[in-house]
Amino acid sequence: MAQDNRSFESTLHDIVYSIDTGTGLKIIRVTLYVLVVIMLMMFYTATQFRGLMSSEAMDYAQLGRNISLNGGLVTKCIRPVTMWKVDQHTPGKNPRIKNHPDLLHPPAYPAVLSLGFHFFEAVGLDPFTIPEGSRSATMPAEQWVVLPVNHLFTILTGILLFSLGKRLFSREIGLIGMSIYFLSNLVWADSISGLNIPMASFFTVASFHAMVVAMLNRRDKDTPVTWVLPFILSVIFVAIAFLTRYITFVAVPGIALFAWLMSGRFRGGTRYAVIFIGLYLVMVSPWLYRNYKECGNPMGMAGYTALIGTAQYPGRSFERQMHPEFTAKQAIAGIKAKWVVNYTENYPSVLPGLGAGVLLAFFITTFFYHFIRPQVNYLRWGLGLSMLLMVFVSGFFSESSIRMLHLFWPFIILYGLAFFYILIDRLDLGVRLYNTGLKVLLVVLTAIPFILAILPPKAKHPYPPYFAPIITQVSNMLNEREVMCTDMPWATAWYGDRVSILLPTDVDGFYEINDENQYISGLYITTITKDKPFVKQLLDGPEKSWLPVISGRTPADFPLKQAVSLNRQDQIFLSDRNRWSKGGKAEAPAEAKQ
Repeated sequence: MAQDNRSFESTLHDIVYSIDTGTGLKIIRVTLYVLVVIMLMMFYTATQFRGLMSSEAMDYAQLGRNISLNGGLVTKCIRPVTMWKVDQHTPGKNPRIKNHPDLLHPPAYPAVLSLGFHFFEAVGLDPFTIPEGSRSATMPAEQWVVLPVNHLFTILTGILLFSLGKRLFSREIGLIGMSIYFLSNLVWADSISGLNIPMASFFTVASFHAMVVAMLNRRDKDTPVTWVLPFILSVIFVAIAFLTRYITFVAVPGIALFAWLMSGRFRGGTRYAVIFIGLYLVMVSPWLYRNYKECGNPMGMAGYTALIGTAQYPGRSFERQMHPEFTAKQAIAGIKAKWVVNYTENYPSVLPGLGAGVLLAFFITTFFYHFIRPQVNYLRWGLGLSMLLMVFVSGFFSESSIRMLHLFWPFIILYGLAFFYILIDRLDLGVRLYNTGLKVLLVVLTAIPFILAILPPKAKHPYPPYFAPIITQVSNMLNEREVMCTDMPWATAWYGDRVSILLPTDVDGFYEINDENQYISGLYITTITKDKPFVKQLLDGPEKSWLPVISGRTPADFPLKQAVSLNRQDQIFLSDRNRWSKGGKAEAPAEAKQ
């Protein structure tokens, strides 16, 4: 019995000792850290997320649902310009309205969303139905699937940052770097955007990380498996990144440069870079072939999007073209001017201020400093090459493409912190408290944008133009076989689950679609069109042919004669018959909550 008591006391002593100094203490610290990160994530989401606010995010979401339903990347958000492209490469000149292939987006992110949608459908829950009478601007699928998927990739990227920082520099730099990452406003803003930026960032960072592991293990003459496996994983990760966001191809030259430098440059290193690029091309080629088969271009219509927002095609006018006409000279001149305008308007979101700006300055400074560890120097040159390519290429496309520069933020944090530590060591302050204070100051400066973002006032709802209950009710006026035309087809495709064609540039384009391609049962016009400058756009501008329709004075031969105004006449819906009345009394959808 005494022996049992001693055994119990010994076991209890071991447990107490473990909690005080050993494994138990580490578990407690990790648990507390994870809980703090989850609390920050949930609080930021609660104060900042009011529904999807970008057309691109809604487009990806509806593609994910379509994959979950029929297994193919087909879209219900149809643009006249993609109709033109599909029409050119389909026998009989058929734009395939009811089975329209998506030519603008890569498949990986919608495929991941579809897995989440499948899960809720498998357990008997419907994530796509907005409760009747709801005044929420969100669909349950956004909160149950879209946000969790993006938050998961954001957290995984932070963990990769810690692992890479510990391997390249020190555990402390990795830990502080991960903390700065989780306190960055730009990180969580991307995470709640509904875009594929977090997923693309994770797989890009994972590819760099895997290549670092592969090259270090090869240098240390470990067994072939220990470096060949991460080498192959690096190829797989960067291929998935490309299939998530095309612009991540800029990471390939940077990773190949790092492998070439680490493998001896002219002493056999070239073959590793060539093998890496070759395997990458093999992995992405099936998707490129699919695009070529559908429209004659391996990249689909993605390259054409550089023309959106140019002087020749302002706003979304290029997407609304039934028969786009442009020369190479016009296109080059237009996208050059667009590049300058894009960075003039968007550079504040690309180059963060305060503490983040300090880290960015330190990161740039490291290109003039030689680190002792060669792998740190080599990786820096690979990152520099990829970043320069990203800056150059992204400026020709959308604002979300420019935001893809954020995928380099984890590396900026690590290198900026490393140089910051070097400066502290050079100062030789002597008192440890001073060193700690400087480190805390840098973290606090970096967190200021995050703190300001979660303070009142809270984020606003995305109306105008997006308000889920109205969009759903308008879409439900049509059955699943009918097609509508609207100035926000991405919203009606997502919230309404209806095949929706983007409003053509003029009424003649509407007639052409309706008469030759697809009968249109409803026309839904919102503040996207109605809020345009009256004289410059509607009365004597590119939208002048739509003014009579918007004002309720439809032409005599216009097929949609019945109309109803919605939400205090902010919107108008036209159809071939009265679809909104019961007993002769109009029932307009609920008003948007301002």
